[in-house]
Amino acid sequence: MLVKSSQNTQSKHYYGVKTYIQKSLGKDLIEFIPKTHKKSWNSKFKTAKTPRFTQVRKPNPYRIFKTYGELKNFVILGVGGNCGETLVRFWKLLKKLSCKNVIISTSPILKNPAFGYTQQLDFYNMIIWIKTRLGIADFWSFCAYLERYFGRARKRPFKNAPRTLDLDIIAFKDKRIVMGSLEIPHKAWSERESVWIPLIHCN
Repeated sequence: MLVKSSQNTQSKHYYGVKTYIQKSLGKDLIEFIPKTHKKSWNSKFKTAKTPRFTQVRKPNPYRIFKTYGELKNFVILGVGGNCGETLVRFWKLLKKLSCKNVIISTSPILKNPAFGYTQQLDFYNMIIWIKTRLGIADFWSFCAYLERYFGRARKRPFKNAPRTLDLDIIAFKDKRIVMGSLEIPHKAWSERESVWIPLIHCN
């Protein structure tokens, strides 16, 4: 039986739920916007048009923005989690990421129902735009290290199980990459509200 616990709501940490403005985006979708959120880089992230992911070719996440030429040199990282104080963990993640990279922009955080295995708590998801000198192999390894650092088990107990932290490389410097189980752009990014809604709401 699914029990909707008070995940994040009782946190005394400064970056707990009380530091966010909550905005409903429709049924079961809530956007969390930090009260101190600054609209820097806003001109770079205006969408060219409302995304319609119906084309035969795989959709390119950079092409939905007017300033494609400026954005294509960055990495788009998808972040998710639904265990413990997820909002606080996201803040700590940004600190760790910035040790080896430059954070260009972050999206508001989207709270949305889990998919696949639905008998679990809602997920929190966000998008981070990153400037990095790392190559794809090193960046992928760094993401795996961060997942372990924040408590994710090396082996999932089952598919779509609850996770402390889930990092997906949505796109990497406008490149198409297939490397073992890694496919970039992420093959399902345009099918998931948890990815494309934060993406188009990036500041």
